[in-house]
Amino acid sequence: MIMICERCFSPIGEGESMVRLAHIDQAHNDGSVDWTYAYVHLTACVTPRPAAHERPDTGAWDQARGIGGLRH
Repeated sequence: MIMICERCFSPIGEGESMVRLAHIDQAHNDGSVDWTYAYVHLTACVTPRPAAHERPDTGAWDQARGIGGLRH
């Protein structure tokens, strides 16, 4: 079974520390309950890699660059 972290949406590997959260999915008339499980990394999540087509974040805007094309 593949477990996906609810915070970072990356797979949780074999042997990684994780927490399993249980949520009530449905309650039946006889008192029984169906459970849905969610998983979260116990340690800090890995920062997601940007997609190959996305430009890298270059930081704050440099006011010296101006806006638009060439200025005279």
